[in-house]
Amino acid sequence: MNRLKVIALCAAMALLAACATGPVVRTRVAQHVDLASFHTYAFVAKPGTDTGAYKSLTTQQLEKDVGAELQSRGYVPAAAGQASDLLVNFTVGTHDRVEGTMMGPAFGAEWGGPRFGWGPWGPWGWGGPWGWGGGYGYYGDVQTVTTASLSIDLIDRANNSAVWTGTAFSELTRRMLDHPAESIDEAVRQIFLHFPTAPQAPTH
Repeated sequence: MNRLKVIALCAAMALLAACATGPVVRTRVAQHVDLASFHTYAFVAKPGTDTGAYKSLTTQQLEKDVGAELQSRGYVPAAAGQASDLLVNFTVGTHDRVEGTMMGPAFGAEWGGPRFGWGPWGPWGWGGPWGWGGGYGYYGDVQTVTTASLSIDLIDRANNSAVWTGTAFSELTRRMLDHPAESIDEAVRQIFLHFPTAPQAPTH
């Protein structure tokens, strides 16, 4: 498994552990699709969260959490040997952006030294600050901020097309990485808060 894929998997595990405002969630539904017309689901054999020849812990927990959310809305797992109405896939990703404060005006060169922090290579990677000054000033206190994303796709098996997708975005923090199980639980919960169908009331 290459280094970038390791970072992506860690990012998925890191979504939301204790972020006060929660992740940013975006969802889409395919046009002219009634999600209530589907009844059974199954998980794809090799989701985007698996890069090896085995089912990762991340995938196992996502299947548990997403399965619970779907079942609470009336969907049921397809029986062994039965073709499901829906297939479920997971994907993860990361995006780095550089943030800094404009300083100046500065004339001549301004070159800051490195510091350790969260960078594109994970904890304690090189993360700046590096600044360069010219006639228009320079940036100081530059740092790399990593945003992690987790996407859940529901796919119509009959035509192999996505009918619903939900994605959570959250900045990656050390606390998130320290509590991956809680992070996955909360990210899935937040995504399904935006699902078109609400959970059914429990029957007694």
